[in-house]
Amino acid sequence: MKTPIFTFLLFASVVAHATIRTVSNDINKPAQYPDIPPAVAAASAGDTIYVNGTQYTYSDITINKRLVLIGAGYNVPNQFNLISAINNIYFFKDAGINDGSGSVVTGFKVGGSISMGSGSLGISNIKIFRNQITYITMSGCTNWTIYNNILSSYVNGQNSSSNILIQNNIFIAGVVSNFNQPSIIIDHNLFINTTGLQSLQFSIITNNIFTSSSSTTVWYNVTQCTFNNNMSVSSTISTYTPTNSFLANNNTGGSNQVGVNPAFVNDADFNNYNNTFNYRLTSGSPGHNAATDGSDIGIYGGSYPFPSGGAPGSGYDTSPLPPIPQVNSVNIQNASVLPGQQLQVNVTATVNN
Repeated sequence: MKTPIFTFLLFASVVAHATIRTVSNDINKPAQYPDIPPAVAAASAGDTIYVNGTQYTYSDITINKRLVLIGAGYNVPNQFNLISAINNIYFFKDAGINDGSGSVVTGFKVGGSISMGSGSLGISNIKIFRNQITYITMSGCTNWTIYNNILSSYVNGQNSSSNILIQNNIFIAGVVSNFNQPSIIIDHNLFINTTGLQSLQFSIITNNIFTSSSSTTVWYNVTQCTFNNNMSVSSTISTYTPTNSFLANNNTGGSNQVGVNPAFVNDADFNNYNNTFNYRLTSGSPGHNAATDGSDIGIYGGSYPFPSGGAPGSGYDTSPLPPIPQVNSVNIQNASVLPGQQLQVNVTATVNN
């Protein structure tokens, strides 16, 4: 028989003396905790919580201490495609001992939001990567790094957040909005058929690809931002004059390309995301080695090139797993053995860089 298993191996970066806690909401695959909230409640600052992939959605959680949350992934190429799904993750900080700053979230399908809990003060030093998320909202926050995610709605800074890095993400009809501090970097992202930037001021916007159709603007109400080495399929950048320029409405920069086909390796539809498409650039692409850092424009260049979760065209290429060793399957070849005989087990695993 074959049994799905979600086994993690410890790796060198785990902080000494931190506790490892495991969670599963499938009674057939029990772990230390039957849901994430009791694991969070029992944890101490610095602990790591591993969350099994199952067919069930986990309960919402509020993170009020520094934790590392690692799920199984949001589209997993194992025997049963079991994922770690949750609707909402909230961060919370108060004037006392509760503070979710410094936390990490990776490997989840978040059907709702990663956002601030009710009444929370600003949260700092958050890392969010390799997730599928509907939207992210922050207020008064600093030093968030958001990379290698798929977002279907928005990242909203509510104006007062600062030192935010939004890099190498795929936005599916999603936007980056409401940032007005001079420390926001929006770099090497792919925006698919969306007015991807709204209500921004002073942001640095570099090396992104916008595949909006001709009837969709690239940005709205964006001013005093710096645009360098971006590319747009659409010739309509905004409603401001000139409409075909990233630099309208008091924006500055250069080396942007407008009305240009990025020449992806495989993309049959600029207006829709498809996980079987290959969003790497061909060697003849006008975005090849054309970024400000000399890498490719788009999600496969820059500081956080989008990792692959499987072969191009397989449906898993844009679904990277958390960067830890993971057992994908266990095949028990002789389920019945006599005393003294060996149990023959075939284990397959992946090292997810």
